[in-house]
Amino acid sequence: MQRILSLQDDFKNEKSLLQKVIEEAGHVCLFLLKFHLELNPIEMYWGWAKRYFRERSNSDFRTALKLVHEALDACPLTTIRKFFRRVYRYMSAYREGATGLLAEYAIKQYKSHRAITKKDLIEAEEKMKERDAKEFAKGKDLAR
Repeated sequence: MQRILSLQDDFKNEKSLLQKVIEEAGHVCLFLLKFHLELNPIEMYWGWAKRYFRERSNSDFRTALKLVHEALDACPLTTIRKFFRRVYRYMSAYREGATGLLAEYAIKQYKSHRAITKKDLIEAEEKMKERDAKEFAKGKDLAR
């Protein structure tokens, strides 16, 4: 029943309370894909802030309250820009047809590129196959 109702136009066009509050405050509310953290730079920022917090935390609650704000403000703009560039490279890899491991491998392999091209993906796939073949051969030799 809930699925049928969710397909109706009047329910489809209904905005959530969160979206209404954000838009009334003059901001844009953009919902990103669930379970694709690599496409969400705020997750990278949040991870950076959590690491900053953990490195400086002394388990005192009062210190923690101050440290939360400090951690969120401490991330350099250059690092935030790096998060956005990484997201953009993932998006370009997915646009070119890469999936999961190939996209991740290509992103790590071609850090100097602003976007991952079809040529980059083909090269990355060939390198992955070579690497996997070597690992398979090592495993085969160890089994003897």
